[in-house]
Amino acid sequence: MQKFRAPALPLAPLDYDQQQLSQLIGALRLYFTQLDSNVPLQMDGLRLLNLPTSGYNLPNGTVFQVGEDLRIVVPNISYLFGVSATASVGTVTVTV
Repeated sequence: MQKFRAPALPLAPLDYDQQQLSQLIGALRLYFTQLDSNVPLQMDGLRLLNLPTSGYNLPNGTVFQVGEDLRIVVPNISYLFGVSATASVGTVTVTV
């Protein structure tokens, strides 16, 4: 994953210099364009290692793994820390 980097800003001269100010504005324009970009990151691939196995107590947007599925924590959904169940069935009679 490769993030964009802020451009180097020119050093300020002792006296006003129109060319220097234009360079500064150009560097700031580039930086803000990168920030406003819909895709500020470039990625050659993605490896997700050691993912949590539950969405319990994770911030929205966090990816976690349940079995072979990847899931994303979304608002207004409850995520359990663990699952435990016990069940019993009484006598069942089937007559044919």
